[in-house]
Order: sequence, then structure tokens, then C-alpha cells
Amino acid sequence: MPGLLRARPRLADAVLAVVVAAYQLVGATDLGGHFGDHARPLGLVLAVVSALPLALRRRFPIPALIACVVLMGLFYGLGFRSQLGQLSVVVAAYTVWAHCRFRDALVVTVLGLAAYETSMLFGSPVSPVGDSLLALLLATGIAAIGRAAYVRGHRLRDAEQTVAEERVRIAHELHDVVSHHLSVISVQANLARYVFESSPDTARAALDTISGTTTEALDELRRLLSVLRPPRQVPEEYRPQPGLADLDALAARVREAGIPVDVSITGEPRTLPPGQQLCAYRVAQEALTNVLKHAGSPASLVLEYGTSQLVLSVTDSGGRAGTPNPAGHGLVGMRERARMYGGVIEIGPREPAGFAVVLTLPYPSRPSPEPQEPE
Repeated sequence: MPGLLRARPRLADAVLAVVVAAYQLVGATDLGGHFGDHARPLGLVLAVVSALPLALRRRFPIPALIACVVLMGLFYGLGFRSQLGQLSVVVAAYTVWAHCRFRDALVVTVLGLAAYETSMLFGSPVSPVGDSLLALLLATGIAAIGRAAYVRGHRLRDAEQTVAEERVRIAHELHDVVSHHLSVISVQANLARYVFESSPDTARAALDTISGTTTEALDELRRLLSVLRPPRQVPEEYRPQPGLADLDALAARVREAGIPVDVSITGEPRTLPPGQQLCAYRVAQEALTNVLKHAGSPASLVLEYGTSQLVLSVTDSGGRAGTPNPAGHGLVGMRERARMYGGVIEIGPREPAGFAVVLTLPYPSRPSPEPQEPE
């Protein structure tokens, strides 16, 4: 039953309203109200009805509190009293403080206290000071507890949002790793099959490349998947995230797959944060993977250290028919990576032939913590 109520909050609120109504019905008494004993059924009805707005407390917290306060005002204003207190108002006030903005909750609470004092004056010629102080203390306690729940709820939602964003980043990482390495494996496997009998040494070299590529892919996948579950190995045993220093190794793997890649670096090299380095590396990896898949022609990778930004470009001279789909997951992922670090990326055909991917990343303005890529 508790699990069912947690899964269905509307049902839980309805059950809560019934329980509070029964509680207030038990506590309702008539201490010689102005209308005599024949009015006692009206007091019992108000005690029950004043709990019913709780069924909508999470969907409409402020209207539910207002309804409870108005019905409570009628109950006390007609001279009725409750031995157990007005629990419906307490629950509704807590809901407002736990779900609404501070200003809105404060205004409604002040108005509710004013309504309570007014109803007590109408219901009794003398309104004890002790009751007013007790109501003020109770309202203060409800506000403190409800506000703590509000802060805790927002922290939980922020944590859930962070987890969701991390999972999206991991999905991009998995796409980049799997797409690149499988493309290399596919090219090398086709090469090995083509020269298996005519050139055994070439076939053996292709198989060696496949072996090394699969090992590297498994290492990266193991590192990424360790983010989703507690690792059994200490973090130091995993290979660090690739960066700009690994671009030569990336280009070498593509050359082993049969695609000539020329790498050049211009400008004064500088150290960038790991996140930006990984962003540039993944963009280069995806761009060279697309060269393997769609072009099959010589490619050029240029890394330019400017005065205020890093520019990475991957171009090919054109080859097989067909170009990457600009709406494909890989290219969309590259744009998202660039946007995460304040950069821009230009993707499209180049004249007279070929395809170009140009990433521009601004240097960090100050050495502050940056968004962390999953490890």
C-alpha cells in the first residue's frame, strides 16, 4: 500500500484528506456556540469539509490553503472549537511552504493568521493571547519545516538533472568511441579479406590493427561504463581521457585503416583544461570517422592556437559519393560539445570538393572549474 501511494500522489492526497477529515470530526466540539445545540451538526460538517481541499494540495497548494483557512474561519467564527486542532490548515500550510515561492507562502500565511484572529474574535468575545501566540509559533514552525523540504526537493531535482546531463554526455562518448573504432575495424577487416591470399603480410598487419583497435575500444567502454556503476578497480587503473596530445595517435589509426591524414599545428601551443581538450579530440575523432565512412580520401587535420581561441579543422578532398547527414547523431553531438564550452562548429561541404569540420573554442577567461566530462 505505501508503494502504491508513493507511485500515485493524487490517490495519496485523497487518502490524506479522508484521514484528516476523520481526525477533525473526532476532535470537533461545541462549547456553547451562539446558535445552541441544534447547530452542532453544522460544526461537524465544517470539520469534515475543511479537510477535503487537501485532496488537491499538490496540484493547487495556495487555493487549497485558502479554502482550508476560509472553512476554518467559519468553524471558529460560529463558536465551534476543536479539541485536536485544525490539522487541515497545518497540512495545507506545510504544502505551500514546501512547494511555492517564499514570497507567495509568506503572504498566504500572514493572511491566514489574520483570518484566524478574526474568526476567534467573532466566535468568542475574548480571544486569549495565549492562543494567538500558539498560532504564531505553530505557523513559524510549519514555515521552517516546509522551507527545509522545499530546499531539499530542489537539491534533489538539481541532482537528478545533473545525472540526466551526465548520462547524455556518456551517450555521446559511447557513440564517438563505438562509431570510430568500428569504422576502423570494418575497413581493416575488408582489407584483410581482400588481400588474404595475395598478400598475407598485409592481411596480418590489418588483423593486428583490428586487435589493437578492439582492445582500445574495450578500455574506453569499460571506463565509460564504470561511471554508471561503482568500479571494482581504483580510478588510477583506467586510462585518462584523451586530449590534444592524442591527436597524432588518432591520425595514425586512421592511416592504418588506409586513409592518409596530414596533421599540422600552428601558433604557440598552450595548455587547455581537460574538458576542452576532450571536446576537441572527440570532434576530430568524429570528423575522421566520417572521412572513413563517407569519403575515403586523404584528410587534413589542422590545430591552430590563436591569440584568444583554438581552431581545429578536419577537411578531406572528396571521394566516394555521399556526405554525412548534417542531422546525424554524430554531427549533432559535435555541436552540443562545442556549445558546452562556449564554442562554435561549422560543418559542410567545401569547394571544389570534399567536406570540412571547423571547431572554434575560446580559451578560458580565468582558471575556474569547468564542466567535467565523465570519467
